[in-house]
Amino acid sequence: MCNKKDFPVVMNVFLAFFITLSVTIFNLAVNNDLNTPALVVSMIHGFCLNMTLETIIDLPAFGNFFVKTFHLKMEGPGAYFVRIFFIVLLLVLLMSSILMFCEVGFLLGAGFFGFWITKVPAIFLVAYVTALMFFPVCIKSAQALCTRD
Repeated sequence: MCNKKDFPVVMNVFLAFFITLSVTIFNLAVNNDLNTPALVVSMIHGFCLNMTLETIIDLPAFGNFFVKTFHLKMEGPGAYFVRIFFIVLLLVLLMSSILMFCEVGFLLGAGFFGFWITKVPAIFLVAYVTALMFFPVCIKSAQALCTRD
């Protein structure tokens, strides 16, 4: 087991895994390239980037900023949806742009933005629904693992 102070990192591992898995399966299925080697390689790339971003960025503070901006109660159901919405939006925008740039680089030139932005809404929807469904599971799993003081 791990220390209670490690809860944010453990939580990030679970959240990064579920979001990366769902988005990777979705992308590979849409591109008609869903096979085990592609899934494993894409999962490794996506998970490493996702964990890095989740560790560097204070995502709870980012989500709470928008909850406060919209004057919602911090523990209310509206706050839950708004907080996760903006956290996932930030992650999807950063991850998709970085991964797409790594994949195609400057090959698309001026069309890069147009190509990228057409993929973002569907990816965001998949990631948002996944986060809404698995966020409570991630919290409970991290709490179960982080029991030592």
